[in-house]
Amino acid sequence: MRATVGDYLRERGYDTSSASDYDTAMEVLPDNLPGALVVDVQGLPRGESGTNFAQFNQWLASNYAGTCPPTVYLLHKGARRPHFRVEGAVIKKPFPIEALGEALRERLGHPRQGGASPGIELDLATNTLRGEDREEHLTNIEATLLAYLMEHRGEILHPRELLVDVWQYHDAAGASTLVRAHVSNLRRKLRNVLGTADQIQTVRGKGYRFVA
Repeated sequence: MRATVGDYLRERGYDTSSASDYDTAMEVLPDNLPGALVVDVQGLPRGESGTNFAQFNQWLASNYAGTCPPTVYLLHKGARRPHFRVEGAVIKKPFPIEALGEALRERLGHPRQGGASPGIELDLATNTLRGEDREEHLTNIEATLLAYLMEHRGEILHPRELLVDVWQYHDAAGASTLVRAHVSNLRRKLRNVLGTADQIQTVRGKGYRFVA
């Protein structure tokens, strides 16, 4: 899972590093404080000193009091929620990998790849799309769809793929009609904010692509 999460985040423009256990994390964090932490609460092997999550969480609170980076905890479904000395988002396993991406975007914003900016700001905490002097409220699906398109900037995404990754559907029946309707609404709001919706291209017979 650690490798899968790392690959996912790097593909989306984040720099990543990982630790195989809590002890290692406590050794490397002081010299490499990240912009955010993703912490596996269960299932992580203990280090030589037998550090468990409670000790690690206490260490975070003691060493980064008031300055701890945004934190996302991965917790087994049905597991008892531990006492978090450092507050953060909680994602229950098993989870769609995009749930982690959304949690990080809410706390860090969208990672800029190669310094390029799409010219818009998407605030997933409030589902607000902002330009230089205008803004529009998006529905939950519209915000998630736009965030996904932006993350995969330049890639052609088929409606079936969007239906699975954005809507979390596993039956692709009616994918084209449903996705087309939401893309149309999203383009209308992009025009209201930016004066154009050219950021979302239709590639005939293949799907949609976000360009900046």
